[in-house]
Amino acid sequence: MSTIHAPRLRLGIALAPLAIVVGMLAAPRANAQTSGADVAKLAAMPVAQQTQWLSQTIKSGELAKMNDDAIVAGLQALNPEALVRFLKAESAALPEYQYELTRHERINNQWQTTPDRMLVKIREKPLQIYAKWLPDGAHSGQEIIYDENKNPKEMYGHLGGILGFTSIWSSIDGTLARSQSNHTVRDLGFGFIAEQIAHDGRSFRAAGLPEKPARISVSEVNGVRVLALEWDAPSGPPQHYANKSRVLIDLKTGRPRGIEAWDASGQKTEEMRFEKVRKEQWTDATFDPKNPDYKF
Repeated sequence: MSTIHAPRLRLGIALAPLAIVVGMLAAPRANAQTSGADVAKLAAMPVAQQTQWLSQTIKSGELAKMNDDAIVAGLQALNPEALVRFLKAESAALPEYQYELTRHERINNQWQTTPDRMLVKIREKPLQIYAKWLPDGAHSGQEIIYDENKNPKEMYGHLGGILGFTSIWSSIDGTLARSQSNHTVRDLGFGFIAEQIAHDGRSFRAAGLPEKPARISVSEVNGVRVLALEWDAPSGPPQHYANKSRVLIDLKTGRPRGIEAWDASGQKTEEMRFEKVRKEQWTDATFDPKNPDYKF
């Protein structure tokens, strides 16, 4: 007869309720009453178990298999802190990575005619970033490197085109940086997204407002099925990220796929899309301007 070790048994018992809820939410609904009971069980779980549920349903592929209504019901049942914990854990599990960013912003009240298209390479701790502006977007050919260990308040870079003959140090929050984006280079990491959701949650809580998203839906972006979470805030920065914000989460990977924001008048202030996310293992040369692959 085989022996069942106590720690393994305890783990199995602890995860059993999660497996049951995952199965019930993913299965076809017999009636509305059953669906309500499933969601009630999920809502009654402690935050830690809800976080496990979200992680498990995404990693197993079950979330992507659910119909839209089941996904929305499940996410509405979660404590907002569960989403924050999940996103922070996913960011921590991706310490070095690259992705392609499409960034469209309203700068000085002018919606930019051509969005930035960027290749971004990141090491989260210490925060090191290399970014190159791609040919099919604004500021093509531009490059920057940021290393918080070497110079936390400045980045090293050059412009694109005929002005790219010299590289200089400039403030991450200076006039040149702000002329191209309302964000600093430090905002390029996925950890920034989780922290902004957490920040707004604290702001809503302090103001006596509900922390949960005002609207949760499922949509499609460039052929990818995503979870869309929307928040309405009484004011914009610095108290809140925006008057209205939307975060898009890939249902298959759990990683951010986009951010959108609007001001008090309803004008869109930014639209970002994250594509071709890939885990990497960088060397120090990745964040060295002397790298022969770069044009500093």
